[in-house]
Formats: sequence, structure tokens, C-alpha cells
Amino acid sequence: MEMIDDDGPELGPGPTRLKSLAQILLERVADHLCDAAAGNGGKLNPAEIQVSLDAFHRRTDPDITDFYRTGWNECLAVIDEVRRESSRRMPFERLMVKSFAPLLPAAHQPVAPGKGLSRRVLPGFLSALQQMLGPVLLEQYQNRCRELVRIIQTARGNDFEWEDVYTDPTSQVIVNDVLVHISKHFSDFKRRRTWLIGVIAGEMSLGEDPVERDWIFREDEFHLLMTALFKPLRRQMETDDGQQRIKDRYGAIACELLADLFAELDSPRNVSRLKRIAP
Repeated sequence: MEMIDDDGPELGPGPTRLKSLAQILLERVADHLCDAAAGNGGKLNPAEIQVSLDAFHRRTDPDITDFYRTGWNECLAVIDEVRRESSRRMPFERLMVKSFAPLLPAAHQPVAPGKGLSRRVLPGFLSALQQMLGPVLLEQYQNRCRELVRIIQTARGNDFEWEDVYTDPTSQVIVNDVLVHISKHFSDFKRRRTWLIGVIAGEMSLGEDPVERDWIFREDEFHLLMTALFKPLRRQMETDDGQQRIKDRYGAIACELLADLFAELDSPRNVSRLKRIAP
């Protein structure tokens, strides 16, 4: 018995494959019922249909077992391809979130009050990042990240892990380039802080958990995010060699702006000001 595959909405590779597997299984069930009806004068009443279905479920058919096994392997292959495609599409965003990712709770878990950041900040953070970079620079950084991931995936093959990207020296250079650029937007710190809080808070979805819904992104959360975001770059600047490398790549003025930004981030906690780099 052949089932009609009508044109429905685009489901994507995973759901489409599940739909195909479900149709194959339904065809087998339909064939089983047709055979049962043929042996019963062409008719089955509801009770007989149930008996026939029970018999179908109980039978040990090697073909059915192989179908389940093959279907599962195909689903795993689709999942792996989707994962790889996602990694090709969003490596830049993943790199930029990596520094404050430890502050985010596990997926579908609420954030502990006062101890981290809700995952609901991510859309607004990425939106603000895009606005500060502009479309041309954003595309350049995204392309650099895609190329880096392509090179590492080619080298690592099936052993590819995102940690390979995070620990590659090139990734930190890309992140530093972005951070130095956006630090220029914080010359008027209070004004930019107000703007960033507004963007992130304005794009947060409603939390699924009651505790999550009460979580708010305000100044304390802003400082938490920004401190973590710039922490790797700041650590580099806390050594003489690191300071010199940053100065050589970005110039003395950029280093001054970074020092001013770090001082603003430190001020609520009375942390000592990062020493300035002489021009």
C-alpha cells in the first residue's frame, strides 16, 4: 500500500526525516491490516482491528528491528549534520559568549538569584554587539570565525570539538579585536551602560520558570556581564608582555580607552585601577 506524500510546510531536515520514517511504519501497519482483512472476507470490525494491531506489535520481525535500528542511525546522522551546520553558521556568536558562559545556567534551568546571568540576555547581547560593530565589520568577523572553524574541522574531522576553537590563539585575537572596537563606544560610560541595559532588558523573553520571570537585567547584571566579557583581555594587559602586544596591535589610545573602561567597571567594587600604558 503506497501512501501519498503531500506537499506540506517546510519542516527542516530532522522533522522531515522523522516524517519519512513514520510514513514507512504506517505503510507497514496498513499492509498488515489489509492482509488481515483479505483473510477475513475483506472486512474488519473494531475489535478485529485491535487484535490485528496487537499481533503486529508482538511479532518479532527482523525487517522491523532493522528498520528501527537504521532509522535511529539516520536520525543521529541528521543531528550530527545539523550540529555541524550550526557551528558553521554561528561561530562568531559562540566565541563572543564564551567568556561569560560560566555565568549562564544549564539549558532550561533558572538562574540562581545574584549568582549569574539568565540565558534570556543572549538575544539582546548579540543585538547590541551587532549594532556597535555595524553590518560591514560584523560580516568580516563572522567570516573570520567561519574560516577558523572550517580549518579546525578539516584538521580534526570527526574529533572536532568546540574547545578546539576556543583554545586556538586566533580565536582570542578575533575576540580582542571585537572588544577593543566596542570599548570605543564606552567613552561615555554611563550613557552607554544605560543603552546596553535597555537593549538587553528590552529583548529578554518571558521566563518559563516563575523564578526566571522575576530575574531582571539592571546595573549589577551589566557589570557582571561586562567584567566577564573583558576578563581574558584584561588578564593579558596585566602583564608587561601582554600590555606591549596589545599596544603594538591596537595603539596607545585604544589601551587608554580600555584602562578607562576597566576603571569604570571596577569602581562599584573598589578594585585598583589598571595602570595606564605610556604613549
